[in-house]
Amino acid sequence: MTAAAAPASRGYGPLLRTPGALGFSLAGLVGRMPIAMLGIGTVLLVEDRRDSYALAGLVSAAYALGLAGIGPAVSRLVDRRGQRRVLPTAALVSTVGTVAVVLLAAPGAPVGLLLLAAAVMSAAPSQLGSCARARWSQALADRPGELPRAYAWEAVVDEVVFVLGPLVVVLCALLDPAVGLVVALVLGAAGTLAFVAQRSTEPPVHPLEDGHRRAMTVPGLRTLTAAMLCVGVLFGTVEVAMVAFADERGSSSGAGVLLALVALGSAVAGLLYGALHLSSPLDRRFTASLGFLALGLLPLLLAPSVPVMAPAALLAGFAISPTLIASYGLVGELVPVAARTEGFSWLNSGLGVGIALGFAVSGAVADSAGARTAFLVALGGALGAGAVTVLGRRTLLVSAA
Repeated sequence: MTAAAAPASRGYGPLLRTPGALGFSLAGLVGRMPIAMLGIGTVLLVEDRRDSYALAGLVSAAYALGLAGIGPAVSRLVDRRGQRRVLPTAALVSTVGTVAVVLLAAPGAPVGLLLLAAAVMSAAPSQLGSCARARWSQALADRPGELPRAYAWEAVVDEVVFVLGPLVVVLCALLDPAVGLVVALVLGAAGTLAFVAQRSTEPPVHPLEDGHRRAMTVPGLRTLTAAMLCVGVLFGTVEVAMVAFADERGSSSGAGVLLALVALGSAVAGLLYGALHLSSPLDRRFTASLGFLALGLLPLLLAPSVPVMAPAALLAGFAISPTLIASYGLVGELVPVAARTEGFSWLNSGLGVGIALGFAVSGAVADSAGARTAFLVALGGALGAGAVTVLGRRTLLVSAA
């Protein structure tokens, strides 16, 4: 206990001095930028070209569904063949999809092809987060007590991405909404290449053994994935509803600021979380964070203007990192090491399906009833995640044991 507790009082410094850790984490940050840019970038591009939030929501939903469907397949290949053999090809596929979305967003282009291109665009963006966490598992194999802090750090990296990404997209949109997608493409490719170039920290491929189970056969992972689907509804709804909220009040550029504040609140919470030495079980932390996530959404329903929405957005983000940190920590405990990248990816898939639903439903609601009503969809997602977790808590406890 003493050895595990000592690093807990010293923050992230000792963790980031792990050989190679800072390098792969920074490369992963750059390579993950498209996750925060492609969703809102697609909304802005399609709404600009087609003048429809509903269609913009559908296209973003196709992208999110692509994350959900393609992500685990790519991660399974990573577990079987290794990161450097799979990630560059996935990045190339994403590049083709992104270019196609930019071209097919023009009025008159077939909507079906636009939706297909958006799904293909998703091949790479979600992989680096899962692969970085797998590298932490390998790097800290002799210090497992530090893994929760490593997952907390990666959650902070995620939120830094979500602070910077929307701002970059909105700034690019001042020139043309397509520029944001092109910048996302460049950042994703550069980060991926830098990530796979660092071979010393790449986890080895673990051979399949007798009795090995694929990730989704673990009962607790199914519960977590279902809960993450509901959390994804929240994320997708907030993204579209914030854009509509700012647009309704004549401040389109305010959407990026509000979304960045949500992510900033989450990043601050992640930093605080990682500095603590928490002894409570991960399943309890996960359940409690979902409750705070629902409470944090209530002020969004009441804010009358963009300036008032700003502190509400900051508060709404405060429970996001603790929720994600606990969920990834549970995956680390539940899933065999030979399928761990796939296990992390299934959480992203649950989020992806939920984000797709959130995009589609909230886009239609924002068009017909306004942004304030659309925020109710987000609250429903948070409550749904809590219900799934309470109902499935026994599977988490049994699996963790």
